[in-house]
Amino acid sequence: MPRVKPTLDGFNLESALTGQVVDRLRPIAPQVYALLREAIIDSRLPPGAPIHEPDLARALSVSRTPLRSALQQLASEGLVETRPQVGSIVAPLNVAEVIEAVFCRSALECEVVRRLSQMSVPQERFRRVMRDQYETALRDDYLAFYRVDEEFHGLLAEMAGVPSAWRLVQSVKPHVDRARLDLMGSIAGRSLAAYNEHVAILGAIMAGDGDLAAHRMHDHVMTVFDALEGAGTVRREANGVMFPA
Repeated sequence: MPRVKPTLDGFNLESALTGQVVDRLRPIAPQVYALLREAIIDSRLPPGAPIHEPDLARALSVSRTPLRSALQQLASEGLVETRPQVGSIVAPLNVAEVIEAVFCRSALECEVVRRLSQMSVPQERFRRVMRDQYETALRDDYLAFYRVDEEFHGLLAEMAGVPSAWRLVQSVKPHVDRARLDLMGSIAGRSLAAYNEHVAILGAIMAGDGDLAAHRMHDHVMTVFDALEGAGTVRREANGVMFPA
């Protein structure tokens, strides 16, 4: 079912983070960063949401020091920003950064699958992650599918012997992820469509057709623009190049 997009009406920071638990036996700051990053990406913390440190520290039961470290890292990624007289807020979706990140992601991931197509790939390595994708897609559980989708793309880079390529992709794509989840959550059946795109990519890899695998990966990565174009936030030139509307 398509989701109702979160808004700031009646927004409560502590309610938005209900159920988030920090493991005291592991470093705190990286966990806080990961929890907040995912909450921003899936819009539990929607664009413009105020980030009050005391409320956040209370919601996660952490001290201010690791919290500030996490917020600094999120700010460096453009997910949190500070405004005079307002304080820290969740940054609005930056369409220009989405376009730039999609460009980078396509370049890297197309080369990953092109390289992987020329290698001997044990299909069983993908069996479990493809099964998990299919099951979450059938439920149209876009959040669960997003997590398994990340695992699939990371596995492609790992199997191609270039795991750093996926780390580079992750460093530039937080705004893309926000747009992707908006697409998955607002269009019924989008998770299943993404799964089928993954099947097609994997099929080209197994057939040893690097050009076809790269072409299918390019089309897959570019689907994020469908929702943005439909919402009027990007415009597509005659040559297919995207620009902010």
